Amino acid sequence: MDAALPWELNPVLEPSRLVLLAQTAVNVRNKAFSEANREEGDTSWGIGCKAHERFGHALCRLAESGKHPWLTVQRDGLYLMPHIEGVAVRVYRGPADKPSQRHLEAARSEHNRRNEPRQMTFSFLGQESEPDGPWFWMMAVETDVEGRALRAVFFQANEAGGTRNAWEAPVEMAPAAPAPQPGDKPARPARPARPRAAAGQPAKEALLSRDGQPLFRAQTMTLPLVSQPS
Repeated sequence: MDAALPWELNPVLEPSRLVLLAQTAVNVRNKAFSEANREEGDTSWGIGCKAHERFGHALCRLAESGKHPWLTVQRDGLYLMPHIEGVAVRVYRGPADKPSQRHLEAARSEHNRRNEPRQMTFSFLGQESEPDGPWFWMMAVETDVEGRALRAVFFQANEAGGTRNAWEAPVEMAPAAPAPQPGDKPARPARPARPRAAAGQPAKEALLSRDGQPLFRAQTMTLPLVSQPS
């Protein structure tokens, strides 16, 4: 069976909305890693925690800006769950084809919390649920060995860990800053260039300040000889 696109399965999952969510996750994570200082003891675990906190903060700011009324964010401590017009999307770092049980459990709990009344109504009416369902929406941020984001993939997963309908969001990757090497010295700020002495003027006659302005001009004077008493 061919994979369906997210907005074909649910029209609220518009491409621009998904790309904004993915681009925010990628930008925040890669910025956190670009700021890390391994020589000072920063580890991938600590940087990853900082990236998670910053991602939650960035999503809350987007939701509170008023520019994206479709976005709501449920945040409680480390727990973070963005919603697109009520559709929960579990965001995590890891491979898209093998979501961990921890993330599946979080997605299932959120799904049950929001859909339990409707599920009871469907059961009462005798309607069957979706085969192998329920299916949850997730976004995996796949990374390199250093922890930097490589791509963001939206897909559906069920409680058994099955996945389907994967779609990679087209996000832009900022060039990674070169990591500082041991022994590197911080670059000194450049001083303003000093103007050269005018033609015919000895260079030693122009003493300049740090901003290149002349302090004073040296002059040569002939002093009279004064005889001293013997």
